[in-house]
Amino acid sequence: MTRTADIVIVGGGVTGVSIAFHLAGRGVGKVVVLERKFLAAGGTGRSVGIVRQLYPTPETTQMVRRSLDVFQRFGDTVGGHAGYTGCGVLIGVSPAMRPQLEKTLTLQRSLGVRAEVLEPSDASRVDARIDTTGLGAVLYEPESGYGDPVGVTGGYADAARRRGVVIEQGVEVTEIARARARVTGVVTAAGERIEAPVVVNAGGLWSPAIAALAGVTLPIVIGRHPVFIVERDAGFGAPHIVYLDLAGGSYVKPESGGLTLTGSLTDDETQHPMDPELLGAEVGLNEAEAVLERTSRALPRLADARYRHGYAGAFDITPDWMPILDESPVHGFWIAAGMSGHGFKLAPAVGEMMAALIAGAEPPVSAAPFRFDRFASAGTAGTFASSYLR
Repeated sequence: MTRTADIVIVGGGVTGVSIAFHLAGRGVGKVVVLERKFLAAGGTGRSVGIVRQLYPTPETTQMVRRSLDVFQRFGDTVGGHAGYTGCGVLIGVSPAMRPQLEKTLTLQRSLGVRAEVLEPSDASRVDARIDTTGLGAVLYEPESGYGDPVGVTGGYADAARRRGVVIEQGVEVTEIARARARVTGVVTAAGERIEAPVVVNAGGLWSPAIAALAGVTLPIVIGRHPVFIVERDAGFGAPHIVYLDLAGGSYVKPESGGLTLTGSLTDDETQHPMDPELLGAEVGLNEAEAVLERTSRALPRLADARYRHGYAGAFDITPDWMPILDESPVHGFWIAAGMSGHGFKLAPAVGEMMAALIAGAEPPVSAAPFRFDRFASAGTAGTFASSYLR
C-alpha cells in the first residue's frame, strides 16, 4: 500500500509534535507524524521537566525565553495544560565560575531574562534550606520552574490534529526511501510506503538509528542519566525550590506527593553510552548512593528523605551539548535531534524554528549555531557545564 504526504515527521515526542503544530500553522500541506509506540514514550516521558533560563549564547537565550512564554500561557497559545509551575530556580556556581556568570547575565538581561546574582549568604531569602557552603555565587531566576513534558506533548498533539495533522501511533519506520541524494518518503514495519519530499528525524534517543536509514551518521552519543526519587519527611515543610548545583554536581526538583527528583549535573553521561531500549529500567540503591550524598550536601534536609526508586533516563548528546536543527546532506531529510538534555525546555522554540526552516522562511531566532556541518570544524567540542556557561 502506498499513500502520500507533504511532510513526514518520525518521532512522537515533544519535539516532533511541536514541529508538526508549527508546520501546520504555516499551511505547508499534509503533515503526518509517525510514532512507533505512543506519544511521549521515549525521552520526553522520562524528562524531569526543569525549565531554567541560564544559557551561554544569544540564540539559546532567545529560544528558552520564547519557550518559557509559551509554557506560561500554554492554554491560550496551544491549548491543554503544560503543568507549568514557576516556583523559581536557584543555580549555584563555584567561585571560578562567577565572573562568567555575571558576564552571561548581562547578555541575558538584554534579551529579556529576569534573574539576579546573589551572594551565597543571600540565597537563604529564597530558600533557607539550600546549603551554599563553598559557592561563589547563586543565580536566582524567579520565573523559571518546571512543567509536565507529557502534558505539553499531549497539548501540542491535540492542537496539531485540530490543524489537520495526522498522528499515527504504533507505526515504526524501517526504511527512509531515497532517490540519489534526495529523500522520497518512508516505509513502515507493516510494509506501507508513504511518499513525501520531506522527512523530519525527531526520533530523540533513536535519532542516530533513524538517520542511519537515510545513510546519514549523526555525531550523537546516547548517554545514560539515572534519575532518583526520594520522599521528603513529614516535617520537611513547603516544597523546596528547584536547585541546580553546578559546583557540587547535583539537582533537586520538587514533585507532587511529597516527592523530590534528583540526579547528577556532570559530564558523566557521555562516559556511559546506553541502548535506548533500556530507557526507564530500574536503577538500584547502590548506584544512587553517590548522587544522594551530593544531593544531601546541597539540600541537607533531604538527608532524612526516604529512597523510593530510580530509573534510567538518557540524553541524546552532541559533541558541543547543543541540538542539530538543520537539513542533512540528503536533500529533504531534516534533523531535529541531539537535544543534549534541552529537549523539553526548548521544544516550543525548536518547533517554531524547524517549521520556518522547512518552509523556507526566516526563523525568529538564528539557526546558524545549530547547523549540522558545524562538527566538521575544530573547536566544536563542549562540556555539560558549557551548556550553561562558556
